[in-house]
Amino acid sequence: MDEENKQVTADEVYSYGESTEEPAGEPEEKAEPKPEATGSEDSQDNKFVYQDNQYDYSQQYSRNRNEQSDNSPMDLKDWILTLIVLLIPCVGIVMYFVWAFESNGNINRRNFCRAQLIIFAVLLGIYLVLFMLFGVVAFSRVVGY
Repeated sequence: MDEENKQVTADEVYSYGESTEEPAGEPEEKAEPKPEATGSEDSQDNKFVYQDNQYDYSQQYSRNRNEQSDNSPMDLKDWILTLIVLLIPCVGIVMYFVWAFESNGNINRRNFCRAQLIIFAVLLGIYLVLFMLFGVVAFSRVVGY
């Protein structure tokens, strides 16, 4: 049989890493088979079989595979209780850190506490800069420089 007129069957279609003829490296470019001399191109069936997807993209990935955090949304009563606990003077500050850095709590509460801690840190930095700036101005007025 002539090489140019040979039809490609499903068993001969090259699939990456499964071919016994080619090494499991980079797939080489394959030339498309030429249509047979008989019949028109419109009546000819597509002889290419596409390879099935070998990869499962539906897996859920997390940074820590042992992490079993609660991804369910918090109810209104959970948010109210969270905010009431955070309003208690000393307990609230401690609970911000507990909820922000726990590994298996509700992810919504954890992200809220992390965001609040970041906002507190930025505001504390701004207050310190303003306090030092106005403190130097006030001190220089009192001393008389």
